[in-house]
Amino acid sequence: MILEEGGWWMVFTAVCLASVVGLLEYEGAINLLDESESVEKPLTNTAEEMHPLGEQCLTTHDVAMHFHPYLTIIIDGDEYLIPENSGIYTETCPEAMHMTHTHDDSGKLHVEGHTVEEVPLEVFFDVWGKHFDETGIMEYRDGTIAMTVNGEVNTEYQNLILEDGQNIVITYTSN
Repeated sequence: MILEEGGWWMVFTAVCLASVVGLLEYEGAINLLDESESVEKPLTNTAEEMHPLGEQCLTTHDVAMHFHPYLTIIIDGDEYLIPENSGIYTETCPEAMHMTHTHDDSGKLHVEGHTVEEVPLEVFFDVWGKHFDETGIMEYRDGTIAMTVNGEVNTEYQNLILEDGQNIVITYTSN
C-alpha cells in the first residue's frame, strides 16, 4: 500500500497524538481507560490519633480544674454548631466524660480534670473526632482558615492552651 505525501503526515500526526494521550493516561493526568470514578486521596485527620489528655475520663465530679472557654466555628459565613454532649459517654469514656466536653450547643467548652493541666484546643477536637489545624477544619481544607482569641489573631491553632473565659473564633472561607 502506497500512501500519498499528505497521508504520511496524517499517520505521523495520529501516532504522535496517540503517544501523548497514552503518556497522559500513564502519568495519571487523564483517565480514559478506567470507567470507575476516580478516587480522591483521603484527607488526613488530626483526630485519628487521640491526644493523651483526651483519653482521660472523669469518673467523679471531684475535680481540681474546671473552667470554660467559648468556641465559635464559622464556615463560609455560617455558624457551625458544636453538638451538645460532645465528649460525654464515648467509646473511650463509655460511662463518663472526657476532660473537654460540651453540655449544649452554645459553644461553651467544659475543661475539667482531676489534676491541673495545660490543655490544648487539640484535645477537644480529638474528643469530638474532628480535624483542626492550620490546614483547615473538619473536611474543609481548600480555603483559608483563621483563628482569633479574644478578638486578636492567633496562629497557634490546635496548640492553643485553653483558658477560662477565652472567646475562640475559627473562621473558614472557601476559595
